[in-house]
Amino acid sequence: MNETMRSYLDAPMDRHGTHCEKWDHLKHYFGRDDLIAMWVADMDFPTVPQVRDAIIERAKHAVYGYTDDGENDRRAEADWLLRRHGLAVDPDWILYSPGVVDSIFFCVSAFTGPDDAILIQPPVYGPFYRAAELYGRKLALNPLLNTPEGWRIDFDDLEQKFRDGARMMILCSPHNPVGRVWTREELEKVVALANAYGVMIVSDEIHADFAFDGHGQVRLLALEGAKKHVMLTSATKSFNLAGLRQSSIVVADPEVREKLKKTLAMCHADAPNIFGAIAQTAAYTHGDEWMDAVVEYVRENRDYAVEFFHEKLPQIGCRPQEGTYLMWLDFNGLGMGHDEVKRMLVDEARVALNEGTFFGPAGRGWFRMNLATQRRNVVRTLEHIHTAIRSR
Repeated sequence: MNETMRSYLDAPMDRHGTHCEKWDHLKHYFGRDDLIAMWVADMDFPTVPQVRDAIIERAKHAVYGYTDDGENDRRAEADWLLRRHGLAVDPDWILYSPGVVDSIFFCVSAFTGPDDAILIQPPVYGPFYRAAELYGRKLALNPLLNTPEGWRIDFDDLEQKFRDGARMMILCSPHNPVGRVWTREELEKVVALANAYGVMIVSDEIHADFAFDGHGQVRLLALEGAKKHVMLTSATKSFNLAGLRQSSIVVADPEVREKLKKTLAMCHADAPNIFGAIAQTAAYTHGDEWMDAVVEYVRENRDYAVEFFHEKLPQIGCRPQEGTYLMWLDFNGLGMGHDEVKRMLVDEARVALNEGTFFGPAGRGWFRMNLATQRRNVVRTLEHIHTAIRSR
């Protein structure tokens, strides 16, 4: 990373007073507002300069009416997928949706019925549970295995749940919160089992641009036999654009795509956000150098945090995540209950982390820390946690 880009990312960024959930709503969620915000999965880095410039330029034209999903926008995304991930996508495969969570809900509506079961792999992002529950679907749980070698898929249990009647699998790839980047071999096995039992895979790949240490992200649609499955993607995590509400559903099979298009139209959710579309296209067109720098910056933060925990707080379980900018931390080794750890982090360490219970019951005693922030915030957070634990 060149020094100009490092300085750009490392500059102090005060987000208070910007309608920012992460920093402005601390008191609402944690009961106090004097915390270091290391929770919500968005970044404290300023986005690609050309994105800001494109939004400003369009905003000068003071008519913000209905917009269409232009061919240039879909082409820019297809070019990014090919350039960065080696995935050849026809722009016509891309449908727009307000967000990846919205897309999951649309897929549940389009492809499952009231008696169907939806499989998820806890601990996993909370809305995956809600997608099944709000539509009255059954939940089939395929818990990940926490092994000495890292988190693994329990394939025997996965096949049994498919055999028992699961009809959709919501896959998280890379996985939030455990940070696994699933290998090609693992994903091929998942696809083969899904095809054998008639299960549709909906793959949330919103963190796909964050993979470290040679753990190359394998996109679902790059796999043999995956053309009837659905890949969800977005520039919002990669380029910090979540407030602009823009994401994509990539569907290769025309029949599957048409069914989903009807659901999107029924929900009146098939038109892009004008500024979201402009920002996404600018990011995919001009964002390579910025993206490379952010991935490197996050990796350096991760390595710093791993070393700190191993040397100064070995009782807190910590593995270097293979992907995402989120670190999954096991506080159970402190011998404290989940609620006691939470109170310590908030009232003594003065840091805001995501509670592991948001990711399911298996997350008790675990907390998720966001590393997509300036190094000074990471250093202060770790020192505050260390001081709070040592003073008890």
